[in-house]
Amino acid sequence: MHNDVVESQQVRLIVRVAFVLGSIPTRNDQETDLHRAIVEKKDWLGQQADSVSEELARRHAGSAVSVHLMYSWTSQLSVNGVEWFATKPPGIMSRRYFYQGKQWSGEWMRRIVDWQPDLVHWQMNSYAYTFYMASRIMVRQGIPYVYQHHGPHLARKPWVRQILKYPHRHAARGIYLTREHERAYREGLGLDADKNTVIPVGYEEKFHLMDRETCRSATGLVGNPILLWCGGLSERKDPITVLQAYGRVAEKYPDSRLYMVGYGPLETRVRQLVSTHPELQNRVILLGYVNNDRIPEMANVADIFVLGSHGEGFSIASMEAMACGAFPVLTTLPCFQEQTSDGRYGLLFEPGDVAGCAAHLDRAMGDVAFRESIRSQLPDVMTRYGWKHAAGRLVTLYEEVLGIAPTTHE
Repeated sequence: MHNDVVESQQVRLIVRVAFVLGSIPTRNDQETDLHRAIVEKKDWLGQQADSVSEELARRHAGSAVSVHLMYSWTSQLSVNGVEWFATKPPGIMSRRYFYQGKQWSGEWMRRIVDWQPDLVHWQMNSYAYTFYMASRIMVRQGIPYVYQHHGPHLARKPWVRQILKYPHRHAARGIYLTREHERAYREGLGLDADKNTVIPVGYEEKFHLMDRETCRSATGLVGNPILLWCGGLSERKDPITVLQAYGRVAEKYPDSRLYMVGYGPLETRVRQLVSTHPELQNRVILLGYVNNDRIPEMANVADIFVLGSHGEGFSIASMEAMACGAFPVLTTLPCFQEQTSDGRYGLLFEPGDVAGCAAHLDRAMGDVAFRESIRSQLPDVMTRYGWKHAAGRLVTLYEEVLGIAPTTHE
């Protein structure tokens, strides 16, 4: 059992995040790809783990962070001082595999308990039964835990909600990305508002203002204005609405260019749309996969950043672009309302609304004074979302749960 107050020198915090198969971007199922995904920081998980580890080291000598996740290849890695434990699950965690899921969840949690964490940061809430099983083990072991939701929607099935009540109500704290997400879970599961807090995910500090001419030369991007898309070509991101909207105004701005970074199941349809519409030909450039290290320069060159998302956790891509000064044209999702201060620092349209998106693109492209007045403010506005800021809030929350205070200072 853990003492009510833990000596700071003994504190070991575990950032416990689980993904299923391809949730961390990889090109196949080999361990080397897991390593590359972490090292290249293609996913927010590696960024969060590194930032929390650095903040803990600054505040508490001898602290440690580990990450435990589901992956299609069982392996163990150490990157930037963070221990990564990847475990292959036995199968799909559904009601059909109820006993298998129960047995495997218990074995997995025993491995985590063997790591002797003082606190577990749980981020795998979509697997309701695994969360339930793990929470009962943590309660029995006396290990405090916090959970963090990244999905915007509470499960609709009554039996899933019933399972979720126990782990949510026994958690020391609940972390949500937006106020709307927090409200939905609090009302849907009958949670205590005093135990909930809103802490968005962050973005890397390498996304900041740079010299635009230098970035133009480095990227080779041309256009006036330059529009940038960074996201998967999927139904959820909805590139079709954005392309149709851009097509309505593109001929009004013949020198404009839309660069699209990303790939996905709609790629063939996107290419067909571009190739069969003269107003899009030679103006839309599909770049596919681009290494994350090149994105800051591209975002600095961009005048406008656009996405058509129907669902997001908190959208790191939009934060990165805005931190580099790209004017945002986004949908009315809670995360985008949060990032733009309800449209004060950008333009928002309803998901799937081609006319609304076109109108906002027209204004952002045509009203240069308006666009530039917002662009000049964005880098300062977005500092509140950097990983350093987010990690500081997370570690402060850990300290409150554990009843400790920092022992080292800068």
